[in-house]
Amino acid sequence: MKGYYLKKVLSSLFVLFIIITLNFFLPRMIFSDPAQPYFAGVPEDQTALREQIREEYGFNDPLIVQYFDYLGRVFTLDLGTSHVYKDSVWKVMFSRIPWSMVLTVSSMLISITLGIILGAIAGKKRDHAADKVLLGLSGVTTAIPSFWLALVSLMLFAFTFKIFPYRGAMTAGYTLSFNGPVFLIVLVVGVALTVALKLITRKIICIFIGSPLSVLAALLAAVPVGDIADVAYHAALPVMISVFSGVISYGLLVRNSMIAVTNEDYILTARAKGLPPSVVLYKHTFRNALLPLITNVGMSMAGLLGGSVLMEKIFSWPGMGQLLLDACNNGDYQLSQAILLLFASITVVCNFITDLVYHKFDPRVKEV
Repeated sequence: MKGYYLKKVLSSLFVLFIIITLNFFLPRMIFSDPAQPYFAGVPEDQTALREQIREEYGFNDPLIVQYFDYLGRVFTLDLGTSHVYKDSVWKVMFSRIPWSMVLTVSSMLISITLGIILGAIAGKKRDHAADKVLLGLSGVTTAIPSFWLALVSLMLFAFTFKIFPYRGAMTAGYTLSFNGPVFLIVLVVGVALTVALKLITRKIICIFIGSPLSVLAALLAAVPVGDIADVAYHAALPVMISVFSGVISYGLLVRNSMIAVTNEDYILTARAKGLPPSVVLYKHTFRNALLPLITNVGMSMAGLLGGSVLMEKIFSWPGMGQLLLDACNNGDYQLSQAILLLFASITVVCNFITDLVYHKFDPRVKEV
């Protein structure tokens, strides 16, 4: 057991080191002069001022010196200052992360819930109406890109019928009220209750249900109802577009897993022992069919903070995806590097957690 965990930790750290290295060198390979974006508004004849900027940001140092300086700042969590926003990249990113999570968390929770229900029904009643509908819709989502569907929905429901707003996360002039202390207090209490319930019942499902409920309760306590309603109104269309493809993807995964598990020896043994069909279905078939879903959900968790670049761009949503595009277009190296590093780090951590959870649920996974 310890060897398995140590192996996963070391491999994750190695991957993270490779990511940090690539994150430093790749932007400098794209542009011949990485200091050029920092000269915005500085006349070409102001050579002294330009040289001062180069010295300030370390562009005159040898590349290897810049690399080790970058490593030192990463390990001390000093990711620098955005030259466009004139503020710490941490503050800039954390001002956008909640907006990305509004779309991603709501879309993911709805997609997983509906996908599991639809997939379970389709897997239980193969070749019936629900199964045929799911398979038919899977062909539609495969053939139609989500960004095309988003553009058509925007033109239809925002411009033609004007049911939903076409841009932004709130009505113009609105300012979101957020009570930080109340959010933290309610969140801590919710997490504590979730952990206590897990220890009492010894059911891992308490964590999966209690965690999102704790976040939801904290948001409802910290944000006024009017603000929540306004944000929900603006988020409705992009969330529905994301949910449409997500539900079909999760549903098809659960459906195929249930069909594959149905013919396993332990399912046939359970039936031969005379267990009730409901016990065979939910305790044996459905439970083991959810194992592939764990991996898929773990990979999706990596995108919670990152959001969707295309979706945020189409709907002018002020999230991390939009921020990354702006940083790249403006040549804001330190901000773009920080965003990419955050995305990559979250991906590595989520993969690590997914491996541990899968190892917990599936004893067939080798420990060495």
